[in-house]
Amino acid sequence: MNQDIKPTEGPKKSQKKSEEKIPWWFNMQVRDLVKPITVKRMQLLSAGMLLLALVVVGFYAWENFLREPTGEEFIDEIVDAAGGLDTWNGIEQGQFTRTHNLYDDTGELLKTTEETFYFKRTKEGLKLQVKSVGDDDSEVVVGKDDYGFWATKDNQTVDPMIAAKEEGMMCDSKFCDPQCASSMAFFRFSMPFKLKDRGVNASLASTGFNIAELNLLGGSGKEPTLLDISYDPEIGKDKWRFYVDPQDKLIHKVEYYNKSDKGETRPEEIYWTDHKTVDGITFSHRWTRYWPNGKVMDEYVYSGVNLDRELPDGFFNRRDGSELVGR
Repeated sequence: MNQDIKPTEGPKKSQKKSEEKIPWWFNMQVRDLVKPITVKRMQLLSAGMLLLALVVVGFYAWENFLREPTGEEFIDEIVDAAGGLDTWNGIEQGQFTRTHNLYDDTGELLKTTEETFYFKRTKEGLKLQVKSVGDDDSEVVVGKDDYGFWATKDNQTVDPMIAAKEEGMMCDSKFCDPQCASSMAFFRFSMPFKLKDRGVNASLASTGFNIAELNLLGGSGKEPTLLDISYDPEIGKDKWRFYVDPQDKLIHKVEYYNKSDKGETRPEEIYWTDHKTVDGITFSHRWTRYWPNGKVMDEYVYSGVNLDRELPDGFFNRRDGSELVGR
């Protein structure tokens, strides 16, 4: 009887089939024998959405956790750590006392001066009056009203230019006035909030530190973040470098580079310590400079801070008979 016998597959063909492997993703595919093209499109769309989600998550992580902040963003961080710009702008008037101790290079105290700053911020600008008391207990007051600068010494009218120079309130600039140093002192007291003014250019810098430098800086002991500040040409020519603790975001050291009328650059190096919060504002209550041998050169200690005091009307007006200097 004749029967059709199916030929046996050759050994090579059988071996080839056995070696074929099913892709790992085969069983994960959604298969639709009715609309296979539609299902494929859905798979591509899902893959695209997953890729987009990964890109968004990656960008968020980079932007918020991995990327180094810009200078402007870092200013926002240190302003917030100091109390916030809204809190500072809400302070209209107040007072603080600044005690200046001057030492020689052996550490001996040479002179102590206590200055009390009274201020009021108005639409017309800053009103400032400073009372200075030296080692001889004489009291010098320098102020300014609508008619110009005025000064008294032990309640007697004196020339404001001479009085301010004797109290160290003036620099050697030809544009200096009796409140030159006092205005700069208040400007520094206002840091870091003044970094939000118009014309400020900020950038981050880096350098190496040794253990001694980190100990002087205080704070967390972590290597600080350096913030370099310059100004648009029409605003100013000075430069600043702030050493900011990366954890508390507070300023722990200031380098100030002032360009004099003669074109000379005069650097200052000041360490800010003893940070305290008063009336919502956190700032350093002790500023220290050192001699090259490590001894303290001079220090400013802040006390009696009241950023909520109301000064009476007419407080900044000249005392009766004060000499007029309209500068």
